[in-house]
Amino acid sequence: MGQAASRRSDSNLNANLKTQKAGIEVDTEVSIEVGIEAVVYCLNPACPSPENSASANFCQACGSALTLSGRYRAQSLLGEGGFGRTFLASDRRCDRCVIKQLYPNTAGENSFALEAERLRKLGEHPQIPRLIEAIDQAIDPAIPNRPGSNGLSQFLVQQFAPGDNLESRIEKEGPWTQQQVRSLLTSLIPVLQYVHSFDIIHRDIKPANIIVHSAADELAGHGTGHDTDHDKGNASPKMLPMLVDFGAAKWVRHTPAKTVIGSAGYAAPEQSMGQATFASDIYSLGLTCLYLLTSIHPFSLYSAAEDCWVWQDYLPQPIEPRFAQVLDQMVARSLQQRYSSMDEVALDLQFSKNPLRYAPKQLLTQTKDTAQKSIAPFIKDIFQNNGLSNGLQLKKRWRSLSLRSPTKSLARRPQVIVAQQWRQCYRITEPIGVMQAIAASPHMLATAGISGSIRLWHLPSGQLIHTFHKRRLVGDGHTAAVTALQFHPDGRALYSASIDSTIKEWDSTERCLLNTLPTQGWTPTGLLVTADGRQLISPNSDGQIILWDIATLMPVGQLAQHQQSVRAIALSSHLSSHFTGRYIGQPNLLASASDDGTVKLWRYQAQQPQPTLAKTISMGEDTAHTAWFKGAENREGAIAIALHQPNPQSSQLIVATTSGLVQQYEVNPQLDCGIPTKLYQSPHLITALALSWDGYLAIGSEDSVLTLWSLSSGDCVAKLTHDWGIVAVTFSPDGQKLVVASADEIITVWQREPG
Repeated sequence: MGQAASRRSDSNLNANLKTQKAGIEVDTEVSIEVGIEAVVYCLNPACPSPENSASANFCQACGSALTLSGRYRAQSLLGEGGFGRTFLASDRRCDRCVIKQLYPNTAGENSFALEAERLRKLGEHPQIPRLIEAIDQAIDPAIPNRPGSNGLSQFLVQQFAPGDNLESRIEKEGPWTQQQVRSLLTSLIPVLQYVHSFDIIHRDIKPANIIVHSAADELAGHGTGHDTDHDKGNASPKMLPMLVDFGAAKWVRHTPAKTVIGSAGYAAPEQSMGQATFASDIYSLGLTCLYLLTSIHPFSLYSAAEDCWVWQDYLPQPIEPRFAQVLDQMVARSLQQRYSSMDEVALDLQFSKNPLRYAPKQLLTQTKDTAQKSIAPFIKDIFQNNGLSNGLQLKKRWRSLSLRSPTKSLARRPQVIVAQQWRQCYRITEPIGVMQAIAASPHMLATAGISGSIRLWHLPSGQLIHTFHKRRLVGDGHTAAVTALQFHPDGRALYSASIDSTIKEWDSTERCLLNTLPTQGWTPTGLLVTADGRQLISPNSDGQIILWDIATLMPVGQLAQHQQSVRAIALSSHLSSHFTGRYIGQPNLLASASDDGTVKLWRYQAQQPQPTLAKTISMGEDTAHTAWFKGAENREGAIAIALHQPNPQSSQLIVATTSGLVQQYEVNPQLDCGIPTKLYQSPHLITALALSWDGYLAIGSEDSVLTLWSLSSGDCVAKLTHDWGIVAVTFSPDGQKLVVASADEIITVWQREPG
């Protein structure tokens, strides 16, 4: 129910009380003098003229008694709905109170007694209005049954909570800051923990039902009416928000399960179907927080087209990613992805204030085994079901992964299983989300992912340098998830691709946007820059590969031979400048892998800016697995590729397939590939490949183990284990550092040791 802002006891109470009852919004101007009645309101629902003078004892229109139970007099109507009415009233013993009148036939004797019992229990908490008295006029002989009176009404008299409801506060003052919302959430979590401990679901949590302390109340010294204070040194209860209006509350043990009740926009999906759970209150509280941060009704914060919440697009200023994840999990529409208890919310809210490295191990809510089970379907969906080509699907799946793993992997640090030449240099554990795109220059690391923001890190130390934030109402950033990053060989220009169908060019030194390239509605799935720094190559989800002239940023070529989305591309040039800082010769080959089941080799010719198709390799042919494939529709797909050119006369093509097989093709100058050799067979899905300039191949998979291979010998030289599945991998240009992004939102940097 809405409550009025109170002032000093010797001043007038003037407030605009807004409340919502059974879907009806009522605005009531209240102007009374505390302790001196302006009017007295008749409690008879059928009274034709309920307002009476302050001196009257009986209604002048219907004759009903104006004093309830000998002590309460209604002074104004706060709200009215299908179940009853709510009044602001005066009490001869404790000044102000609230009277809730239940209509006849809406509450039987048993249900009325149950509600009174429920409110008595709940009112023992200092942040819930105390039940002063429950009055059943049908059986209480102390109430006169005068002609015309409503002898069947039942009344619940509760303590009045002074202050402003959050809806009116936001309307007057605008959105709250992150710190204000975090503070409110922290103070309300114990209230709902208390409510749920009685098997009670509130079912109507919304801004209008949360009362916050006002400056006028602080000056006047008005409290909540409770006599108890918090422990010494803590805030008094009168300083804490109050949760009001338990009229819609459901007692799990006594209330029919199929009752549909709640406020539109704030009720959880399952509650709208009459199946409210404790998680339904979490959902409503989360949406209340979103309203406070944006001052926008939840109806406008959900995108039906994207089937997800887009509340962060309306934030006046960005908030911490970890806190945003807590809110996202609170408002997850699926019960499987939403928090199931307030204890879980409290735990993650506490974690969100501190870096993961300081979190105590005993507070983990997920083990590595259960985490791996939740990741496996997601990774498979990304790589087997056109995840990169379907932007909405990718966005939702990454978001669901983030929601299911609030505490991430804190149990142990990565370790080297085969200790050979590599040691862990440092880890980045900042709450930045899952990084699906990473790139390295000689002194800088760039990371990006589902959040749409791009972060620059100092590669030697791991210190954050700058963030190109996601574009919301204004700004230069991407508006959706970033799918690829690539540095220019000069180490200064950075290119990013996104499912918002744009490619952006950034100046990593000046920290600014240089240019934005549209890709005609298709999602760019990758990026490469030629070793001479003259061309940018971007494969698309429509099967095309676009070549851009970097000097003019105009398209100069288009390769359209693939029939489906291009998953990956790779360039080969002998001792290219991208790895060594020295450019020798033009790029020789471009390789592309597609969902159409083929890998294509394109040859660069002298004086021609666009490569020509020279070879097509079908993943179902010329391999040891030919018998497995019957027709093009069942061909094995290539999900990642790499090209290595140890000398001008030969190239090595590495192909990772959807079955977890990594094959190596020896390619001669005539582009004869022959039968590939099996380099590695993973029991898990391959998720990332990276190649160093000197022929070391890093293979990441969803089982969390990254393996390192020497292409010259074909041997596995190291295995680096992480807590969660590998998402992205890259080498530093000199090949001395290996950067690994894992699904627990951690970036691990490994250093090659001399030897």
